[in-house]
Amino acid sequence: MRLFQFCSLALYLRFLCVVAAPLEASSCPAGLGSLAAKYPPNALPSPEGLHLKFVVLGVGTQNYICVGGDDASEPGTIGAVAQLYDIGTRLNTDPHAQSKISPLSGRALVSASKHRLEGYLKSEGYDRRLGSHFFSQNRTQHSTPCPIAVVTKKNATDAPKAAFPGLAGEGAMQWLRLVDDGMSVDGIDTVYRIETAGGSKPASCKGRKGDFEVPYAAQYWMYGGAA
Repeated sequence: MRLFQFCSLALYLRFLCVVAAPLEASSCPAGLGSLAAKYPPNALPSPEGLHLKFVVLGVGTQNYICVGGDDASEPGTIGAVAQLYDIGTRLNTDPHAQSKISPLSGRALVSASKHRLEGYLKSEGYDRRLGSHFFSQNRTQHSTPCPIAVVTKKNATDAPKAAFPGLAGEGAMQWLRLVDDGMSVDGIDTVYRIETAGGSKPASCKGRKGDFEVPYAAQYWMYGGAA
């Protein structure tokens, strides 16, 4: 279960369970109608008819584990940790948004690896941090003044071949569609994880023991009810 929480927004994304701690309250973006029309085409079911509420950039790590000492075994997934940044507000009014969406995640990932993420985000107007993203196995109700979306994975498709493959060439993670699993509160009920960069686990545990991290970046396009 995954949770993202901003304040203005808390997003419980349950791929496993993601938890995000709220920041100070802030107003929601004024509407992302222009950006909604630029949603990247892909093989996932369309968000047609839904209202785009947030578009955030997640920059962090996908976390995996190798146990048992078998080099041929596949690493297990144990979660993810990321900081979430508002990219939707700026892109919505950017006349060059269409050309910026696709390379954005890869550029952010490279910037983070060189300890230049803050400067890159600030230069582009994406430096408003909305919250954090992490996993939790707990399936509990949450009391919060912020919207929460508790969602589960429904659809997946491979990232485009042109997607940034990651800092070590490991490959970009799949794109996902996640939907409300009945525990959402006030707002977001469908989330698309798209424009992924890096983050994929290796095919086997060869040369690895215990838990390890793979840096990643991705965009989360978050929708509410019918527009």
